[in-house]
Amino acid sequence: MKFSFINLDGKELNGECKAIQISELDPNHALKKVITNSTALSAVLGEFSFFENINSNGELSASGFAVDNENNVFHSDKLPDFVQIGSHWKVIA
Repeated sequence: MKFSFINLDGKELNGECKAIQISELDPNHALKKVITNSTALSAVLGEFSFFENINSNGELSASGFAVDNENNVFHSDKLPDFVQIGSHWKVIA
């Protein structure tokens, strides 16, 4: 799917990503391991959708990111810390 969001510098970033279903991840996947080992993270999972970056023309350094219910974007490679990298997430048709 194609996406866009505004980064913290106010620049619009565009790219392609695929949704990640946590329940379908291999137990050895890094994201699955972090979630399994963090009670606090497990408690807030319902507030986030997770995505894998496929192509963002080098503008987005994160290989994975999470989007909360208010369309804020977080660097999910830094979990269990949610480091915000942008806002105004939207899927482009």
